[in-house]
Amino acid sequence: MKTKKTITAAQFRKRYVKKLLPSGVTKRTEQQEQAALCKWLKGKYPNVLYTVDLGGMPLTKTQRAIHQTRAKRGHPDLLFQQWYGDRFCGLAIEFKRTGVKVLNLKNQPKNEHIIEQLAYLISLQERCYFAVFVSGLENAKTVIDYYLEGRNLEMLNNIIYPKIKT
Repeated sequence: MKTKKTITAAQFRKRYVKKLLPSGVTKRTEQQEQAALCKWLKGKYPNVLYTVDLGGMPLTKTQRAIHQTRAKRGHPDLLFQQWYGDRFCGLAIEFKRTGVKVLNLKNQPKNEHIIEQLAYLISLQERCYFAVFVSGLENAKTVIDYYLEGRNLEMLNNIIYPKIKT
């Protein structure tokens, strides 16, 4: 009987993650950026209720079972259970790592998974959620700050997709 060889996170990074960009900046994976975002959230907003879906990684048997129970594919990465005045009942973020362009999906090649995610976000918007794509850790922090602090969300139109209709 063969046993699976396990590797450490450091070995995984060394083997599979590109070390440096040409500019000398370390390139993080989407999961690494999401983990940093969650750490920041716990420190800055310890009482906020939210759920996280860390997709994109190999799934365990339990995680696969959870994914199979969902109503449909495209569930957002972060879902906040927090009102925004009388306009939104929650915040949903489909998170992409820094550098991934999500602001103009019409001109991108057809990607079935992105289309499913966009359809899910639109269906959440129809249910009074502020549901958007956000690219990068810093942009995600900005969106969360604006939402949780009750600031003018229209100011976010340059870093989110779909844009807020005024």
